[in-house]
Amino acid sequence: MLTIVIPLYNKQNAITATIQSILDQTVSDFEIVVVDDGSTDNSLKVVQAIDDERIRVIHKENGGVSSARNVGVKAARGQFVALLDGDDYWDPTFLEEQMKLIEDFPKAGMWGVNYAFVKGNRSWACQQGMGEEFRGYVQDYFSTRHNDLYCSSSVVIRKEVFETVGYFDERISASEDLDMWYRIILHYPVVYYDKVLAYYNQNAENRVAYDTNVRFPLTKDIKYYIDKYQANFEQHPAFSKFMNNYVAAGLLNEGYYLGSKQERKDADVVVKKLRYDDIHPKYRWIYKSPRWFGKMIYGIVCLKKKIKH
Repeated sequence: MLTIVIPLYNKQNAITATIQSILDQTVSDFEIVVVDDGSTDNSLKVVQAIDDERIRVIHKENGGVSSARNVGVKAARGQFVALLDGDDYWDPTFLEEQMKLIEDFPKAGMWGVNYAFVKGNRSWACQQGMGEEFRGYVQDYFSTRHNDLYCSSSVVIRKEVFETVGYFDERISASEDLDMWYRIILHYPVVYYDKVLAYYNQNAENRVAYDTNVRFPLTKDIKYYIDKYQANFEQHPAFSKFMNNYVAAGLLNEGYYLGSKQERKDADVVVKKLRYDDIHPKYRWIYKSPRWFGKMIYGIVCLKKKIKH
């Protein structure tokens, strides 16, 4: 059996469509675990009004999406766990196709499909660069990837995987899903199918969309905890280069390193954790120079990019 875990916090307008997309699946052997993370609107009443014995609701005090997912995963009765956010939805064949992936690629710890963003009346698929209709094990993920293949509503994970890699890091509110994917990829083969079967709904309430300028405090971001991967860096050089460059670039491009006084202070903590041998020379120049000089170098780099485009 498969368990679908839905973290729920103030999604009264979207949760019905989310659950209905599960009930409309072409397979029926599943349970739905809805973890109400202290909702203050009518989300809970909306879920309770749906009459289906496969739905279980767990109540908890508000602790964030990572905490809610962890509660749901631990309560799962299924051998496999699918994650679905409380405002996203699936194609009716999502679970059927995922079960085929599990059958065809049984050595994997995680199976994922492509997904599309939905905003207003538009939707567009993520361009992942894996080749049209790619379906199979992903090789050399960290040495070949430029985009992340998975989102929190597009994957199925073998439940025993969490016992090996750990649960969602409850310190992290930004990119907590990436942290989980990376830990899984370091320990297990993973599978990807380049077919859009999941939909990331940017229209829903209480959601920070990808294209906004909102950013979390750095202490809630995956970048702040890069030192948690130190042992992995020694064993996986490609991951070290991938992650250290991801963090080095993000501190600048997302505004932390040159931001407010507190953001600069937090960024300095992260800079000290970087493995300088693994990052691009431009970042070494910026982070090893006085901040005013680093800002000037960063400005020149940004100007060159504008000229090229």
